[in-house]
Amino acid sequence: MAENDVLYVLTTPEFFTEGPCGRVGHAIGFMAGVVASGKGLTLLSGPGAEDFMDEPETVRFRRIRRGGFWWPRLLVSVMREVPRHRVVVVRWRPILPFLLWPLLLLNRRFWFEVNSLTGLDSANPLARVLVRLSVWLTTRFFNLITVSEASMDRIRGLSKPCRTTHVMPNGFQPRWLAEFEPRSVPDVAPSLVYFGRKQPYYDWEMLYNSARQLIDEGVIAGVELFGFEEPSPDSSIKAHGEFDPGSLVRDLSAIPNPILIVHSSGSDMARATSPVKLFEYAALALPVVASCSMRRQASRLPAFRFYGAGCEQQFSNAVRDIASDYPLALQQAEESRRIALDHYTWHAVVRAWLSVAL
Repeated sequence: MAENDVLYVLTTPEFFTEGPCGRVGHAIGFMAGVVASGKGLTLLSGPGAEDFMDEPETVRFRRIRRGGFWWPRLLVSVMREVPRHRVVVVRWRPILPFLLWPLLLLNRRFWFEVNSLTGLDSANPLARVLVRLSVWLTTRFFNLITVSEASMDRIRGLSKPCRTTHVMPNGFQPRWLAEFEPRSVPDVAPSLVYFGRKQPYYDWEMLYNSARQLIDEGVIAGVELFGFEEPSPDSSIKAHGEFDPGSLVRDLSAIPNPILIVHSSGSDMARATSPVKLFEYAALALPVVASCSMRRQASRLPAFRFYGAGCEQQFSNAVRDIASDYPLALQQAEESRRIALDHYTWHAVVRAWLSVAL
């Protein structure tokens, strides 16, 4: 293993100290993927990353002390580390291309990881202009990573990239998913299952309306929601609150004939979302009903039935299709599991990027 393969730079002082969230999960997954690929990794960031890592000893830490001189200390450390590494990855912020472009003289394998175009939709016209200028500078001189094709398309709509681009979706850690075995019970109506946060870009009203009709018709037994609590709109629609991987596997194992759902809306935010949930769903080897806003991300997964975003009738028809032959849907889901484990774990998605970057 080379000691100085990848330098990963996170420029938010509180990146790891505000608790677990999507950005932390992404960063930890990316680092785990680099290490699993046999490459040496240096993390340049504020404190706290080791609290989220299973094996922190596999990463070389360069911690920047928080405080009034954060930016000067960070820039000096970046200048010191950039020429020592084969490739550099920096999480993008609008100010960074203006500050870091001179470092291209020290290392041309410099990538910006663009997870969102912060400030592009600001009410301040000056902020919007500066963000557009930052995007132009980024696409002109730096290599680009995004988490979805939709995000890359948005960047291309602002400025055509001149250097290498790569879409690296959020991967997943397969360990806890491997413990799950679907429970198929003949002559029992399936249940719809969702796990995750209650995201605003999911179509909850459509789900509840469709579910009540399907319950009344006897097509499904109910809906099980994991990840949040709220008053139930129906006695057969249950929100179970927060979960951890172990408890979720136990609860899923107790549900006969589960059908997973991804009921995202047709919004730009929904289409640009990284599809980690899709891959976790696929790895469970269960049939899935998903909005067509996810079709681009999940096109390789045969267990998915797609419906028009927001359309109750199409959603219900997709559920009926699975419920009519649940054993066949489970067979198709096995192929989805294989594809997810082969191509969409953190190890797999980072390995694919490393083959381009190094």
